[in-house]
Amino acid sequence: MRKQAYAVAAIVDSVAATVPGAGKVRKATKTALMPVLGAAAPPRDPGMAVGLAGSWAGDVALLGTSDRAFRTGLVSFLVAHIGYTAALARRSCPGARGAVVPIVAASAAGAAVFARAAGPMGRPVSLYALTLGTMVAAASTVRGAGSRRVFVGAALFAASDALLGASRFVLGGRAARLASAGVMPTYTAAQWLIHTGFAHGGRPPREKPVDALC
Repeated sequence: MRKQAYAVAAIVDSVAATVPGAGKVRKATKTALMPVLGAAAPPRDPGMAVGLAGSWAGDVALLGTSDRAFRTGLVSFLVAHIGYTAALARRSCPGARGAVVPIVAASAAGAAVFARAAGPMGRPVSLYALTLGTMVAAASTVRGAGSRRVFVGAALFAASDALLGASRFVLGGRAARLASAGVMPTYTAAQWLIHTGFAHGGRPPREKPVDALC
């Protein structure tokens, strides 16, 4: 039932995000997303707990539309990604780090593009993009049960934030609305995949250590 509850909350909030005047509904659905996810996939790593808490704070902040709300959300999700990166690094396989440099390089290029488009918020946006890219790079080094799910989730998180940045800073009119409509579906799927994938990779005491899977 907990998995179904998260799916319902994610679907309702994703639809409500596209409906003008649905702010009251979203205060309930968006605020509930991370607590419901935490109940469905309880974080057993402190970094994942930080990621969940930071994401919840970011969700609440981004219910607002002001620049101040956006900055608060940005900082909250930056903290979340630091937590996720720390947790994923503990499952990292040294022999699986070939994609780290290309991912970080692509993140740096994206950070430069969005920083220029973001104007006065360019520096925090750039820092956030690099932190997000580091999290995706860390996800690419995870091996074992649930690792593919974790990496797809991290990539979807990057896609969601790219859509958010494009709709806020780059696009206008119908294109911005279309990009904005994709933010919550990709975001909620990303969080689900990261948390359930990471939990699925939790090994019993007698199972081989992560290093044995590298």
